[in-house]
Amino acid sequence: MKKILYLAIVFCCVLAMPVVAAMKSNSTNNDANQNNKSDLSRPIRAANIKIAKKMPATLAVKETKGKPSLSGKDKNKDEGAATGVLSAPLVEGANKYAVVIGICDYPGGADDICASDGDSYNMVTALIENYGYLSDNIYWFRDMGGTIDGINYKKPTRGNIYNAIMDIKNNRVLSNNDEVIFFFSGHGASGIVNDGDDEIIDEGIVVHDGSDVDFIWDGELRDWFDGFNTERIIFIFDTCLAGGMNDVAYNESGEVYSNRVVVMSSKETQYSYVYSYGEFGEGMFSRYFVNEGTLKGLADKYDHGIDDNNNATLGEDVVVEEAFDYAKKNIPPYLKRRQSPVIEDNFTDDLLL
Repeated sequence: MKKILYLAIVFCCVLAMPVVAAMKSNSTNNDANQNNKSDLSRPIRAANIKIAKKMPATLAVKETKGKPSLSGKDKNKDEGAATGVLSAPLVEGANKYAVVIGICDYPGGADDICASDGDSYNMVTALIENYGYLSDNIYWFRDMGGTIDGINYKKPTRGNIYNAIMDIKNNRVLSNNDEVIFFFSGHGASGIVNDGDDEIIDEGIVVHDGSDVDFIWDGELRDWFDGFNTERIIFIFDTCLAGGMNDVAYNESGEVYSNRVVVMSSKETQYSYVYSYGEFGEGMFSRYFVNEGTLKGLADKYDHGIDDNNNATLGEDVVVEEAFDYAKKNIPPYLKRRQSPVIEDNFTDDLLL
């Protein structure tokens, strides 16, 4: 009888071991998640990561897997996002800051998009020449780092980008009148990530340190931009799966920020395509949103009356919504079913940078 009782006890202990192990594992994961919460710079564990590479437009004849998502809303989608009426402009003395990231040259050669990035170069040029941004207030990350036109840019590492956002957040933005832009052009990614949202599959952007690729996930970026003194923040993503990055329009509780705009080059399950591959290569969306629409001023549809003579000044009067409408309209017809830009716009009317 004692032998039978002993064997029964051993058997029960063996059955209980997986439960104890699972409880310990969950406790460890919870501790790790708490650590990630307290140190936002630490990478979050991810599984089943897939890099969604920007594709040559010539490959658009192949059907993209998955059904297009309705993630992101297209304000006034039939008439266009621009209303012709300005939202409250920046007050005199307000500061403008930007984190601008463009990656064509990834480590190795398999992930390269083009010879060198032109999207971030055009964006920085437009911010300085058209919208009065100071170069000292622009944190620029491009390819492998370097200098162009006398302006330094760093490698687009996860740490560099995080530190730039934290510097603006903690040391630079002084009031709710200030403005912040986050621009990214490069590859996108998907994965199973415990980044604090309710999504099973998360989207992210692909960065690198010169040797290996790394990832910044949508929930992470949302948390990095939480707690800013200003809600006047504009996000622009030219990347595959861009529509999934709209988490940044909401806080951790799912409440929408009242003065944020998220511009995305494609819907959540769609690819984004490449316009050119040579020196200063461009994404299809950025070609029209940044280069033609904003920098060259071709998206200037409405006279918002901003100069001394109450007339629009070419290139300086283009609002975010006009640039979006122009880019969406000019995506080539053979791409429209495969790359459909979307916008999450929480300004009442048009936003002039």
